[in-house]
Amino acid sequence: MEFRLVYEGPLHGQGARAPHKWDIRRALHPQLERLWGEPPLAQARERLLAYPPMAAPSSIIVEKDGLRFAPLVSRRLNLYAELSVLLFRQQPRGTLITDGGDIDNRLKTLLDGLRVPRGANEGRQDPGDVAEPSPFFCVLEDDSLVTKVTVESEQLLRPADPDFVLAIIGVHVKKTTLTNENMAL
Repeated sequence: MEFRLVYEGPLHGQGARAPHKWDIRRALHPQLERLWGEPPLAQARERLLAYPPMAAPSSIIVEKDGLRFAPLVSRRLNLYAELSVLLFRQQPRGTLITDGGDIDNRLKTLLDGLRVPRGANEGRQDPGDVAEPSPFFCVLEDDSLVTKVTVESEQLLRPADPDFVLAIIGVHVKKTTLTNENMAL
């Protein structure tokens, strides 16, 4: 299974705070929610998103401190991901270490934003003020399920803040073992 996500906004490098990673998750959630409504995920949606997770052995729901997350790439389904990122940023091509953050630290922030948080309130500001979706769709159960990342950097040719990016994230979902639960993916 392959798909692309688009993230447009700030992408901080080293020292990015956890609330920033929540902003990335929130920006990607609507795209992932729509993906779950399209084939082949639409056919498996009810079974894979069963709640409570004990209701179906193949459920991928992860509950953390009262929040439910639905990571597409999960160990339960014997899946892993390869990512390709096209990163448009203000800095000219070849300037890898800049005021906007170097590429590797920005990439780590992006990967953290693609995964289920380590704790539901990990860096979440004022959890009571924002009603989070249920389930909260994420790409990854954990960023250790990423086995390959390629990054291409281009200069964004429109005015924006130094840490602003337009990222096109290609996700290629692969299986470690073919099972009845992941056959359609």
